[in-house]
Amino acid sequence: MRRGNRERILDASVELFNFSGTVAVTTNHIAKHLKISPGNLYFHFRDKEEIIRELFQRLNAAVYAAWDAKAGLEPERFLANSLEVFWTYRFFHREMYHLRRQDPLLAKAWKRHMRLCYKLFKLYYREWLRSGLVREIRAAEQLQRLSESLLLTSSASLGFFESLEKPASRRVLRSALDHVNQVSQPYYAGRLKPPS
Repeated sequence: MRRGNRERILDASVELFNFSGTVAVTTNHIAKHLKISPGNLYFHFRDKEEIIRELFQRLNAAVYAAWDAKAGLEPERFLANSLEVFWTYRFFHREMYHLRRQDPLLAKAWKRHMRLCYKLFKLYYREWLRSGLVREIRAAEQLQRLSESLLLTSSASLGFFESLEKPASRRVLRSALDHVNQVSQPYYAGRLKPPS
């Protein structure tokens, strides 16, 4: 089935933002990349900020799908799935601080997303604990700090290891996953061995 221009605009925007960053890419660049008129783009989106907000909703949906509790993911698969999604939308992890300061609507959406991520992580943690995959963390504050550390490490490591070469190599993803597993390793129970 042929994708409509709205979806094509979103797909092209992810590609261009990942490659060059949101500051360097204008709506005219996106339209030119797709060989459509700027008017055609503006028929679907008022401005670049609206495109970015919609992409953030896409990122959210992809995270929630990757974290589907019914899938029964073990911790290392949960982390790998998370990083795959983060990699797809890696410009957010390089630029989210700036983007949130520029767009109050995006900042609100980000706060909602973070609250839901923490809730989902806690649900998964309880399931892993019941299954004997992780060690017990008694203090709620410690579990909160662990979830924050995993999100921070996942997000920051993609930007930290991303080469200035373009396009970025997926080796960045492997390095990021190694670091996230280092953070989580002390919490694995004995019978679960983190990936090497």
